[in-house]
Amino acid sequence: MWDIGGRKGRTLLLQGHHDRVQSLCYLQLTRQLVSCSSDGGIAVWNMDVSREEAPQWLESDSCQKCEQPFFWNIKQMWDTKTLGLRQHHCRKCGQAVCGKCSSKRSSYPVMGFEFQVRMCDSCYDSIKEEDRTSLATFHEGKHNISHMSMDVARGLMVTCGTDRVVKIWDMTPVVGCSLATGFSPH
Repeated sequence: MWDIGGRKGRTLLLQGHHDRVQSLCYLQLTRQLVSCSSDGGIAVWNMDVSREEAPQWLESDSCQKCEQPFFWNIKQMWDTKTLGLRQHHCRKCGQAVCGKCSSKRSSYPVMGFEFQVRMCDSCYDSIKEEDRTSLATFHEGKHNISHMSMDVARGLMVTCGTDRVVKIWDMTPVVGCSLATGFSPH
């Protein structure tokens, strides 16, 4: 979601595949994005919802919560006579944190994280009561998809994989409408 010519916009992260994403198709009438991956996964993303942009990861030589040094911070380790810790990043706030301060995991679909990701304890506590219902549906292609093409007028998707199999899919039940007319039963 980026206006390249105008150099403005925002970057949305959609994380819902376990392997390399091979093909994408945006369905303008239904405001859905269909993505296919080499592990056979097909995701249909609802793009008609308000989403949050994922934060940039912050850099730090020590945990931004407890201030313990990370393993490359030799001076602070020497001064405090402690071993350095491994650095992680909270996917919600972007802070550099240690494992102890980021012991929780959660999905966070509004930011594009459909699978559980690491969060600092304070961000996890802040979203505990939020609705974390998935904003995508997931389907199994049953073959490793290397290419996908959509015939929007007929509501068909064609996939092919390295297994030399071509599959033709009726996508109208999956996307929830007739793509040709834009009619939605909702």
